[in-house]
Formats: sequence, C-alpha cells, structure tokens
Amino acid sequence: MWLPKVFTVDIAAGASLTIQAATYYDYPIRQAIRAFKHSEDMTKLPLLVHVLRQLPRPVGCHSQNSVILPMPTTASRLVERGFDPVTILSTYLSKHWNIPIWQGVQRIDHTVSQQGLTRAERLTNLNDAFTLTTLPPVKRILIFDDVATTGASLQALARTLYIQTFSHNQTYPINPSTSHDKNTPISNIYHISAYALAHGSHDT
Repeated sequence: MWLPKVFTVDIAAGASLTIQAATYYDYPIRQAIRAFKHSEDMTKLPLLVHVLRQLPRPVGCHSQNSVILPMPTTASRLVERGFDPVTILSTYLSKHWNIPIWQGVQRIDHTVSQQGLTRAERLTNLNDAFTLTTLPPVKRILIFDDVATTGASLQALARTLYIQTFSHNQTYPINPSTSHDKNTPISNIYHISAYALAHGSHDT
C-alpha cells in the first residue's frame, strides 16, 4: 500500500509536528471508518487494522523509550458513542509496534465536533481543548488519531504537550536516570510525532 506523503504543522516557534498516515481518506476506507466510528460496525475493524499495520514503525522507537497517545475524546462524546474508536485502533497499533499506550492527556468538554469546520474554525475550536494530567514517562510520544484532515487536532494536542511539559519543568522531575542540564526545558527532551489511519480533506 502506498503511504501518503508526510506533512508537518507548526506547534511552537521553532517546533513542528510530522504527521504520517497509513492511507488516504477515500473509498472504501472512508466508508469503513465511518461505519466503525459512527455505527460501531465491528465487521469493518479487520480492514482498518490491516491498513493500520501499513504504518512503518518509527525509527528508534521501542517499548522502553516510547508511548502511543491516542487522541483523547470527551466524556460526553464517550457517553454518546458508547465506545472509543481511536483507543481501540491504538490498541492494535500498540500490539503491532510493541509500544505501550499512555493516556496522560484529558480532553475538555467545551469543544464541538470538528466535522464540517474550516481549518481556521478547527484551530479556534481546539483552543485549550486538552490538558496534561501527568508527565509522559518516556522521551518519545507517538500521537495517534483515526483521520487527519487538516491536522488541527493533532497540532493542538502536540502544542499542549509541548507547552505544558515546559511549564511543569520546575514542578515534576523526569526520569532520574535521564541526565540533562537542569536549565534545559523538559519539552526540549521530548520528541513528539503523529500518526493517523487516514489522511484526507473530506468531512469525517
């Protein structure tokens, strides 16, 4: 399967996020994702997992230095859907890469769905949408979402990780086995990258 080209979004001055998708958000993947995501059609899961396994393992990442962070959902969305499709897909990716899942970020309930919004509206909608609940236990954070349209959700999540780990520099010590200068911001030690099942410009 031909992988979409990696694209990048800015998350801070001098810092950007790379986003790699497994395929494009086109037929028949689009229909399979919608059926799984909105109708909990588990018959589509094997196809989606097969596509997911086309993602190349990030170079240098393994179970001891990396975690997969599924795109967080809100409590109200979880109640509405009854399940979390992104976390389910992340579980399969975790097994495929042998990299554990970490869920140390919470999504705030004040945002609305990104579906149908322009890029500018998506970015505004995601202002202060996430908050860090605990520091990442390792240096490499692999963010995962099902569909990356403009990359706005992944950008906002990565920005939260970048900014809030920086602000916690004096509050939370990182792994004591990791040597670093005490004046080096924590966010400079973390490496954040993003992955998605599908990339496209269509509504989800």
